[in-house]
Amino acid sequence: MQDIMVTLVFMMAVLMFSVYPAIKIVAFIAKRKTLSSKMENYLTLFFTVLISLVAAIFLKI
Repeated sequence: MQDIMVTLVFMMAVLMFSVYPAIKIVAFIAKRKTLSSKMENYLTLFFTVLISLVAAIFLKI
């Protein structure tokens, strides 16, 4: 349980830095495929959380 908490704390620290790559990924996807504004927002949120979670796991290792 403590490992999960430490990973979540690391995730919160990395969250701010993962927004820019997530925006770039969604912009790349939007060039290839037509996306609604709402879908772009959801994808940006999803990729932000995913990138910060992956970075937090690597920080934990």
